[in-house]
Amino acid sequence: MATKQLVLIFGVILTFMLCTGLAYYWAWQNVWNSSRRAPAIGSEPLEIKLVAATKDIPAGSEIGPANVEERRETTNHVALDAFGFASECIGRKTKWLVKKGEYLAKHDILPQN
Repeated sequence: MATKQLVLIFGVILTFMLCTGLAYYWAWQNVWNSSRRAPAIGSEPLEIKLVAATKDIPAGSEIGPANVEERRETTNHVALDAFGFASECIGRKTKWLVKKGEYLAKHDILPQN
């Protein structure tokens, strides 16, 4: 009688371990396959709104509304601190020369006093 109970207990434990292992393997396989099919981060160009200079802005001069414009661009690479709105940089001064067509970022602007 004790042998039958012991075999039954071990059978239940082994069945549980087998089912759990198969479920984990199936879940892992699904996650792995979906991650391989998904595009890699940064592998495709992004469409993003950026602030660009419409004409050369000399070093130390104030940025006016006529000097910048907001553009939607598709680009592979953009600075992490790039401005997305012209209102964020209008009235501030540049650290160095910003050429026409360049995108403005926080590292191009002098700190506010």
